Amino acid sequence: MAKSVEEAGKVAGQVQLEHVIPAREYYALKMTRGQTLRVIDVEGQQVMDYVAFSLHDPTEKLSVIWTNMFNRSWKITKGHVLYTNRANAMFKIVEDTVRTNYSGGAFCTEQANHFRYGVSGTRNCADNLANAFAPHGIQRKDIDEGSCFNIFMHVAYDPDGTFEIRAPISKAGDYVDLEAQMDALVGMSCCPQERNPCNAFNPTPMKIILYQK
Repeated sequence: MAKSVEEAGKVAGQVQLEHVIPAREYYALKMTRGQTLRVIDVEGQQVMDYVAFSLHDPTEKLSVIWTNMFNRSWKITKGHVLYTNRANAMFKIVEDTVRTNYSGGAFCTEQANHFRYGVSGTRNCADNLANAFAPHGIQRKDIDEGSCFNIFMHVAYDPDGTFEIRAPISKAGDYVDLEAQMDALVGMSCCPQERNPCNAFNPTPMKIILYQK
């Protein structure tokens, strides 16, 4: 009998939370230092927009700019650390079965979707993240593009300097494990984009599991 994702890649500790984020939806949770969050692609080829703030000082937040700089890489994956805008370690990626993520910043917005596709009233990650953080006192103006780590997003850079979003290579059951290096408030958007290959034109659910050592 095939093992489940949880059995195949066991995380040390007790499960504190299991939750499936439906396609196009969002979620927020608090993490304490030492806890590990597993983000699982349930059906394959789905991106999760991941934003985090210090639990004790919301002016300190995840920074993909400094993450790339301090790791000396734009291919952020297992073994790398995600840093804040204050140069503090925030999460360590302790496992990554895909090893394709995007740390260039940004997320889909109402305005960007209208600019690119000429449509209004679309579901987007900016609104999702604002809704996820709102109960915790974080406002839309506090959520900036440089704070977003795009799990499983496949952006290809070509030799001529151009780049483009391509369909994710993640399969059903693939996952990333992020170990908190500080107390954090995490917001996630199960990316609803369906007008480019970001989610293979078909947004699907993702699952999260929170572990406590």
